[in-house]
Amino acid sequence: MKTRKEWLYQLRKCTSRETIEKVIEINSYKLSLSESEAFFSAADHRRA
Repeated sequence: MKTRKEWLYQLRKCTSRETIEKVIEINSYKLSLSESEAFFSAADHRRA
């Protein structure tokens, strides 16, 4: 299970907003509830 910080490092590689949105959409179906909390926290931070 990845932490919020690990997700941030992975999402940092995305250079365009479209890529970030695509990664968010894909992971929203794959992750469990506990994993999705850390992921969406990192995704919201990256979107800002």
